[in-house]
Amino acid sequence: MQIRQGNADDLSDVRALSERATEACCLVEELDETTTSLARDLTDAALDAFAAGIGSDNHSVYVAAHDDVLLGYVIAIHDAPEIRWIVVDPTAQGSGAGKALMIAALDALAERGVRSNVRLTVPVNNERAKAFYRKFGFMVTGPVNDHQVPMLEMQRAA
Repeated sequence: MQIRQGNADDLSDVRALSERATEACCLVEELDETTTSLARDLTDAALDAFAAGIGSDNHSVYVAAHDDVLLGYVIAIHDAPEIRWIVVDPTAQGSGAGKALMIAALDALAERGVRSNVRLTVPVNNERAKAFYRKFGFMVTGPVNDHQVPMLEMQRAA
């Protein structure tokens, strides 16, 4: 597996991966018109964030790939500081891609002097993701009420 900076050539793979991940973790089994629209909105938001991040000095964008197949991506915002998106293909979960991406993002923030107070949000019902983030020192700080999917904020202490 390789961790590298994301680039514009990754955008079509990011879209496809985001669609699979959104359907797997955030939505109900049967997609109706409302959940299909929500999935499309989440995928578009992820793609927009990735595209904006690769052109920004205030973001670090990394992808995990194996044999030119995208396994996941992460976007870290330096001045917030925040892990805005960390997404791993459902078929690659447990492969170490998420861990490698999180380490890359936290290292990028640390290089800019940020070692604590890093925030992220996670769907309320995604217990696997919350357990993963806890391994990196993130703790639940409260609900986030401005999302279409019920979310929690987590923050990393020193």
